[in-house]
Amino acid sequence: MKKTVLFLILLVLSISIKTTVFAAQTNRQTFPTKENPLIIDEREKKVLVYTEVHEMNVHQYNVHWGVVFKGGKFQDRAILRAYANQLDFHDALLKIGAKPGNNLTKDTIGKTVAGSTLEVKATWLGLGRELSLSDIFEDTGGRGFNIKFGGNRKASQEQQTGCITCLESCWISITSNANYPQTGSIKRFINPNSRFRGKANVLPPDGNPVILIYRVAD
Repeated sequence: MKKTVLFLILLVLSISIKTTVFAAQTNRQTFPTKENPLIIDEREKKVLVYTEVHEMNVHQYNVHWGVVFKGGKFQDRAILRAYANQLDFHDALLKIGAKPGNNLTKDTIGKTVAGSTLEVKATWLGLGRELSLSDIFEDTGGRGFNIKFGGNRKASQEQQTGCITCLESCWISITSNANYPQTGSIKRFINPNSRFRGKANVLPPDGNPVILIYRVAD
């Protein structure tokens, strides 16, 4: 009888522990979806964005565009297409305490974007870890990625390009890369700062989800 009671107690404890571990793992793996493409975690100061791989810009270089809202004018130029609107993304960054730089206009050629520094990571279901932008994007210029919250809400709303993260300093995109200065559209295509594309040997296939995690780094 005592052995039976002890066995039942151990069984209940085992089930309880497994349930707790499963719940914790599920909580850690809560990702945005197509239907709910933006998750704001104010306590952890992070914003998660649901995107999908755009295969064309994995196999060919582009000179500027990293992440673009799928409803924006420049969605076809993105390496990753987001299901979250860029203005909602802007407002989400404000909620986690990020400060917009708002220091660029169409005439500030040669300047670099200001604003809160953001740590940007990528992951997807089954990967089990977070990757940096350098892990998933090629950068022929070699300077890497220093993403800032540029702000630019008004310009973004007016232009409707959908740009969420551009890979050089940008006066329209909500966030962009301070390691490369702003450049004009003509120079960008003749003599660009760099050329970018997704890493085909790292990213999942075309149309597959990639979750981007933006954290306030400063």
